[in-house]
Amino acid sequence: MEHLQVTENTQTLKHRLMEEGKIIMIVDDNPIDQMITKHVLKTNYLQDKFVIMDSAIKALDYLEKNLENEDAMPSLIFLDLDMPGVNGFGFLERFNNYSQHIKDACKIVVLTGTEIVEDIAMMQADPNVHQLVFKPLHKDSILPVN
Repeated sequence: MEHLQVTENTQTLKHRLMEEGKIIMIVDDNPIDQMITKHVLKTNYLQDKFVIMDSAIKALDYLEKNLENEDAMPSLIFLDLDMPGVNGFGFLERFNNYSQHIKDACKIVVLTGTEIVEDIAMMQADPNVHQLVFKPLHKDSILPVN
């Protein structure tokens, strides 16, 4: 799998993955993709605090309920693009309405299986998307292979 976007954000994401005690949110309607993403993050980045949401609405509700609780806010959100109901685009549209403080605290990595050029361009243009990678996530998805 190729990286869709590898930028200076890679170091920021690496740092956030290496921070102890930080919460990682996985937003994906597919339990197998949830399991793969969690496994990769757990085994390769030693992460152990996960909040797993099977819909964008549940993820947004969680964020809304914890706006004042910094300890409960995820430092990274792995967001599936293609979900029923409110999809990744809908999540990002609502996420854009949050304060800059929240947007700075929660970095978003979009996981996608799509090859639709327009969708990829939209994700790459969104200022809150720090990286876009093909599913399934694997150990080299976030960090470039040197």
